[in-house]
Amino acid sequence: MTNFQSLVRNKFFVKLFLAVLSILILSFFLEPEKFVDKNIETSFTLLHGQQQPDTNIVLIDISASDIDNLGYWPLKRSYYALLIKNLSDYKVKSIGLEVFLSAKFVTQTLYDNLVTKVIENSGNVVLSSVAGNVTYLDGKFSTDSLSYPSPKLLDDNIKTGHLNYFDENGIQIPLIIHDGKSVIKAFSLQLAGENYFVKDDQELKINFISSWNKFQRYSLLNFFQAVNNNSESLQSLKDKIVIIGISDPQISSEFNTTFDNNMPGFAIHAFALDNILHHRWLNDNFIAISKIIFVILILILLFVQEKKLKIKALNFNISTFILFLIFTFSLYSILNIELSYSFFLIPFLLTAVADLIFALTEDKIQLKGVKDEAILLKNLLAKKEYELERLQKELNLSGEDGSYSIVDKIKSLKADIEKLRENEADKKEAIVLFDGEEKEFEGITYRSKAMTNIVDTIKKVSKGNANILILGESGTGKELVAKAIHTQSERNKNNFVAVNCGALSDTLLESELFGHVKGAFTGAVTDKIGRFEAANKGTIFLDEIAETSENFQVKLLRVIQTGDYEKVGSSKTFHADVRIVAATNRQLEAFVKEKKFREDLYYRLNVIKIELPPLKERKEDIEILARKFLTKEGGEIKLSKAVLEALLKYEWKGNVRELEAVIKRSVIFAQSVERKLIQLSDLPEEIVKDSKFNFEDIVIESLRNKKFTRSSIIETAKELGNLNRTVISENFRGYSLKVFVENNYDFEKSVNVISLTADEEVNERVRIKLQTFLKNIENDLNELQLKDFENIKIKFASKYKNLPHKFHYYLDEIIQRQIS
Repeated sequence: MTNFQSLVRNKFFVKLFLAVLSILILSFFLEPEKFVDKNIETSFTLLHGQQQPDTNIVLIDISASDIDNLGYWPLKRSYYALLIKNLSDYKVKSIGLEVFLSAKFVTQTLYDNLVTKVIENSGNVVLSSVAGNVTYLDGKFSTDSLSYPSPKLLDDNIKTGHLNYFDENGIQIPLIIHDGKSVIKAFSLQLAGENYFVKDDQELKINFISSWNKFQRYSLLNFFQAVNNNSESLQSLKDKIVIIGISDPQISSEFNTTFDNNMPGFAIHAFALDNILHHRWLNDNFIAISKIIFVILILILLFVQEKKLKIKALNFNISTFILFLIFTFSLYSILNIELSYSFFLIPFLLTAVADLIFALTEDKIQLKGVKDEAILLKNLLAKKEYELERLQKELNLSGEDGSYSIVDKIKSLKADIEKLRENEADKKEAIVLFDGEEKEFEGITYRSKAMTNIVDTIKKVSKGNANILILGESGTGKELVAKAIHTQSERNKNNFVAVNCGALSDTLLESELFGHVKGAFTGAVTDKIGRFEAANKGTIFLDEIAETSENFQVKLLRVIQTGDYEKVGSSKTFHADVRIVAATNRQLEAFVKEKKFREDLYYRLNVIKIELPPLKERKEDIEILARKFLTKEGGEIKLSKAVLEALLKYEWKGNVRELEAVIKRSVIFAQSVERKLIQLSDLPEEIVKDSKFNFEDIVIESLRNKKFTRSSIIETAKELGNLNRTVISENFRGYSLKVFVENNYDFEKSVNVISLTADEEVNERVRIKLQTFLKNIENDLNELQLKDFENIKIKFASKYKNLPHKFHYYLDEIIQRQIS
């Protein structure tokens, strides 16, 4: 694994090597390029689908059945003369006879005069010629010979076009061929007419846009039959271009295209004519330049991914691949531009596969570290269970109560075993521990009997107008209960107004509750509506009512008694019809006895009293509240069994509010390592301090026992089962960073927490190690000269790589603090 880990660390150079190697192979061996490019274009063509070829092109094919019925091959030229005459009668635009009328057949030349005369009368016939060996030389296509049809030999004015093509990497037709004395156009170009200017070196790469069956088509005998029947459908031939050719596979060559497996050769010229008329032949002029561009693009992508990328390699590769396909598909299907796709795809896919292998390998390395920890903890559990069993046997054999040391050690072992078993429970999802239906009432989630009674009380008292006093510790949900009372009351169509009385001074509180008029005090530039006025016909919630002064309590008593009040700076009396719900986390009766709260105000408020139980007294609700907050934060994240047990054991001095904050924190920690299960390591230290053995606890305890000497890392690795020393050193580094962050970056306090000793010599060793960890981070940051955290994190990949995920958060915090 060590050699492969070295490759992972140098993955940029590995990917660069793969990219360069693949480009060199493509440059020297053409077959891989041809294979990839052909298959890509076939896929693009199929994805784009068939297009309708030019409806002004009509095919008349001489099938095997036609030849059998008309005698033998070659057909008598009188049939061609009759066919040309019939087509001319229907005023077709031009006629292309793809069949080569050779002078070799003496019996056929008897009809040449007849054919020649018909062609002359028609004036729009193009016959086919055949060039000999065609080569590209001095910027033009040349041939050593040209074979003309026999009618051409009788009349030099008859038009002909050559049938030659190249079948290399697609069908390509040279549009002009020179034979030294004359120039001959391609058969399809001649049919297209005189309006198409072409260069001497121009060739047409045919774009087979559909099956050849998409053309309007007649067999020879079917056409003659339609003429004899005077079919009206033949009237549509007017101004059409008709190509006559052979479809019998015994005589004519056949071709495979994207949409046809056995296309007759003469259909090539039909597609060529369609391409010319609509300018949609395949443009291969950009293939060479695309190779250079794609090579440069591959190198740029590699450097971007290495230097600046803020997303994962997998997402980057998928996005790049999709964009490449969209871009090249658009060029091919819309502009008919061909590119050398292989020069991008093969290097790109090789580097993408390398990325995937690297990612899987890194996960495997990380998983191995986790497994090492798990195996160690299991071994430790087995060892302690064996030791416990031995001590209990020893105690039983003695027949006595046992010495204090043995009993004490047994208790200690039992506690340790319990913690180790909780490590196992930390990997399993929590199950429902309490019976009873989960209930929801106006945002209050509960299962416990205590909260069921509270909800029943709310339902009973909400319909009236009596004042209500809610008592309960901070975070128990007093405002939520007040809102439930308002929502269930007949005042629910009007405002619910909440005021925190403890957060404001007397002057501000009076202005806040009763309002003020313009000029009442400095800064009162306009009239202000008070909370009582805003709550008219509704409910006002006075939280922390015990924190108000005696002077203010007098003013509050009046408005509670009569509903009357004056705005600050005004002598005018206003009236508000409000229901008052007050709340406090204080023992209000004790405040009354101590003269800190007016007794008459207390009785005015305490018409109906609701006392909310603290969370520790309704543990049945902890589980469902935690799940509710999980759904609110993450949805898919669950609690481990050990976490739920830890939550149930905790005292919850901050009640439901504290539970919600803990769940929020835990979700953040779990998501930071892409985990769907909240584990004990995600909870605050005060909740889990007695709940489990963490691997880092075992490591740090061993290092403490060895007084953090130079050999302590190696000795600890051997002691814990011949572990890799990197596992130990990275757990120590992570633990040190964690302590530093949790102690508000107090260096000396962190040193003392790590060492847990007054021994100055040991503290100095810890001080040096912690200083080294922090200095390394600082030096690397200074060297980078970057302020963007995401880019820094990418450059710091080596610092995160072997560090356990649970410590990544603390490294993040230290980096962000140093760059801020």
